[in-house]
Amino acid sequence: MNKEFAKMCYFARLETGLSIKNASSLLNICERQLNYYESGQKNIPDDIVAKMTKVYVNPELGYEYLKQTKTGQELALPTINMKGISSRTLQLRVCIKNVINILNKLDVIACDDVIDQKELCTFMDCMKQIQLLSGACVGIRLFSPIKKIRTDGNSTDFFDNINLNF
Repeated sequence: MNKEFAKMCYFARLETGLSIKNASSLLNICERQLNYYESGQKNIPDDIVAKMTKVYVNPELGYEYLKQTKTGQELALPTINMKGISSRTLQLRVCIKNVINILNKLDVIACDDVIDQKELCTFMDCMKQIQLLSGACVGIRLFSPIKKIRTDGNSTDFFDNINLNF
């Protein structure tokens, strides 16, 4: 992967309140290995990213990891806002308004089931707005409250009882 993803993993661990020692124990790897991963010196294997996603209660790690893979790039996954829930909600609201504003243009383009050359630029602008909306939706979906984990691996958060899977 890249140094940015490694840094994201490092900060995800810190936000969860885990030391290198506790995190490596929960991830079932040695501390040195986790240091290599977080510094970007070694690529993080898929199974470790999956464990980090769960242990750090951070589904964004998995999404960003997938986005950087060849498959993720081929899927053209949308960029998501990694900030707080209020920022993500505002972004979603703005994107919804933008898509509502372009719907009439999209209707005119699509009504004959053909996108001709003079409509192509407008159509691509519409698709860009839809892609941004998609990213805003994914950003809301992937948001999870930061959950502190005690050294014994048990959560200290009331969000444990809430099922965020849809």
